[in-house]
Amino acid sequence: MRISGTEAQPGLALAADVVVVGTGPGGASVAAKLARAGRSVVMVEAGPHVPASEMSQRESEMMRKLYYEGGLRTSENGAMGVLHGRAVGGSSVVNYLDCFRTPARLLYDWQRRFGLDELSPERMAPRFDAIEEVLHVRKLDPGNLNKNNDKLRQGTERLGWKGDTFHRNAYQCYGSGFCDLGCSYNAKQSAAITYVPIATQHGATLLTEARVDRVDTAAGRATGVRGSLLGADRQPRGEFTVKADVVVVSGGAIHTPYLLLSSGVDDPSGQLGENFYAHPGTPVVGYFPGERIANYEGIKQGYYIGEFSWVLHEHPIDVLIEGIGAPPALTSTILPGLGAERQAEFRRYNHYAAAGLLLRDYVPGRVRVGKGRPIIEASLAPSDAHRLRLSTERAAEAWLAAGAAMALTAHNKLTYFRSTRDFRKLDDVGWGIGELALVCFHQMGTARMGSRRDRSVVSPTGRMWSYDNLYVADASIFPTSTGVNPQETVYGLADVVGDGILDETRSAGSP
Repeated sequence: MRISGTEAQPGLALAADVVVVGTGPGGASVAAKLARAGRSVVMVEAGPHVPASEMSQRESEMMRKLYYEGGLRTSENGAMGVLHGRAVGGSSVVNYLDCFRTPARLLYDWQRRFGLDELSPERMAPRFDAIEEVLHVRKLDPGNLNKNNDKLRQGTERLGWKGDTFHRNAYQCYGSGFCDLGCSYNAKQSAAITYVPIATQHGATLLTEARVDRVDTAAGRATGVRGSLLGADRQPRGEFTVKADVVVVSGGAIHTPYLLLSSGVDDPSGQLGENFYAHPGTPVVGYFPGERIANYEGIKQGYYIGEFSWVLHEHPIDVLIEGIGAPPALTSTILPGLGAERQAEFRRYNHYAAAGLLLRDYVPGRVRVGKGRPIIEASLAPSDAHRLRLSTERAAEAWLAAGAAMALTAHNKLTYFRSTRDFRKLDDVGWGIGELALVCFHQMGTARMGSRRDRSVVSPTGRMWSYDNLYVADASIFPTSTGVNPQETVYGLADVVGDGILDETRSAGSP
């Protein structure tokens, strides 16, 4: 059953065994597991339910409909754009479908540093097997690479570097090229068309356009949530409550700490909202005059360079370089130069091949409570900026090896390289606020999982230490940045949390 907050009567009161706040990969998969196990579940989502038939492939319309703040959210200091989904299915509706099992090297690191014994590669493997079956995860055939990604492959192979095609959660993908605006064909196997329907088919209720404003607690237990029903204009039009025996917060690494901090929950570690990781990224472009690249056509993200990743290959730069496609409006925000200079660059749009840098950040930011909204404190630390420079050089080198006439960065000062000797130009550009286009597509941390209550926000089962029945299941529980696209790790850790809830709590009527 689905209830829309735009139509529900103000004062709506629901009750269930479990209330799940958020329907991204974490919340949706936990809801599905618990509903399958016979628990009554209410899923609450601030965003709308947007079926494929309403995904128009128009940037201006879909950015407003599917992203927080229309895709214009930034860190408080403006250093970094922050893109994340606001709809049933969360960011899985607007991501590029990339699926990495959590790398073994990272899992071992989390075991060693945070005491997470359950997260061994051997124990996680059957979880990932089951998740990949639901999501229809398959490795992309190199023959299906678009020209942009194939150019990146060519440069990688000519340099003798390690690279590969992505595993993707797609079924009968048409390669329409609008992944970031929602899939009009339901080929993308997002949480909205996989785990959310599984949950509702097993009796769960889905309440959309309903913003949870507070988690209610008493005597070491969560008792439910309360919040605002939202109108078509996204403004409050009434209140609602959900009483529940178990509360699961799955709002993502920004809204989960914001909600919990706003609710005044007890956190013995003092870490709630801290350890915000972002995978800060920036594009590096190759210019191929005389060749129509059209990076926005076909499967946008099909190939990556893994040579310089620590979690994959123990390289100290610790970056993934990924082929990307950028639609016109987004491209216009990151092209260098001003006025006529920028116009000249945009005329080359169809001849640009683009790669995005996914840097594993080591110096985290934090999320705190502002006036009616979360405040994201994030910028590029000098040590991370040094590795981003090295990453920029490697991406440019790949484009030049692929035959590009030149490679360009996203610095405000027009910076291009016709050969590797030109990399010295990076001595004259900055890496600070306003000096280059930085974007965060992946938000992680802020409710760290661990085995010690003085060093982590949640236990190894995802339970907040001071409460018997309050859990977190989303990317906020990551102990560190992953260094790879995180969606499958979210599903995997959420599966651990779901089992923890079943083991540690009882449904109504259980003996």
